Amino acid sequence: LDDLVLSPLQTAYPPNPNVYQTPYPDSTASSAPSEDPIIVEADEDKRKRNQAASARFRQKKKQREQHMLEQSRDMHDKTRRLEGEVENLKRENTFLKKLLVEKVDNMNEEDRQLLVK
Repeated sequence: LDDLVLSPLQTAYPPNPNVYQTPYPDSTASSAPSEDPIIVEADEDKRKRNQAASARFRQKKKQREQHMLEQSRDMHDKTRRLEGEVENLKRENTFLKKLLVEKVDNMNEEDRQLLVK
């Protein structure tokens, strides 16, 4: 009969492995917000500062993305412009080579010898 007496920390049922039990019998493991107004105010202040910081971060990120997009457009425009210049210079070079060949073909032998020197 003495074996049936339970101590204050024991229960009549075996412990349920799916339920969290704190190592301290008097403490409660709850996620309920504290009722202390100072803590509540501090938590609200922290939350507001975090929201403001998040908003600033998102704004800066958006600005960086816009800046990079503008740079990308500018670089594409510059690339197209430079490719156009390259094509114009190639055409000019071909034209000048043809002129030179025609000029050399129409030169007499004496003038051609001057070019070689």
